[in-house]
Amino acid sequence: MNEPRGRGRPKGAPNKPLMKLVTERKRLTNDADVYEILCQADIVAQEDVDKAAHGLRVFGARNAAVLKVLKWVFLDSIQSTLPEGATPFNKNDAPESDLAETSLRFEHKMFKYFVTEEVPQTRRETMWIELLEGIPSEEAQMMDLIKDGKFPFKNITAKVAQVAFPDEPF
Repeated sequence: MNEPRGRGRPKGAPNKPLMKLVTERKRLTNDADVYEILCQADIVAQEDVDKAAHGLRVFGARNAAVLKVLKWVFLDSIQSTLPEGATPFNKNDAPESDLAETSLRFEHKMFKYFVTEEVPQTRRETMWIELLEGIPSEEAQMMDLIKDGKFPFKNITAKVAQVAFPDEPF
């Protein structure tokens, strides 16, 4: 009955990261996806918050999904109407993010259906799964965490978002 158990995580160990993030700086292309933009902004925010905010502003002008993702994360008035927990979906097998069927750059217009009761629950969940299966796997994993109120980028705060987008309430 008393089977030996693994030690688990030792006391005082740092929290396990929510998802694997890019840890090295690189130059982004003009059509970078939201995950890449937020990873680079997170790295830059460790050193200089103003530069990170400037990068978010510049790439947010090219990719409107950046602002919508930040709003979903930092605005208390926006709450997900999707069930909590990991979503069962098939990850996109595209080797690069630009080879996926679609991207949050084009699909961000569907966000309104995931935070309101406009469509029936089963249809909303089907739309969510279809969205996650079409976008690159890193973006899908990120959005699945954001849906549950978890934000994997610890250096991007509401203050950074407010500096990046001064006309928007955060």
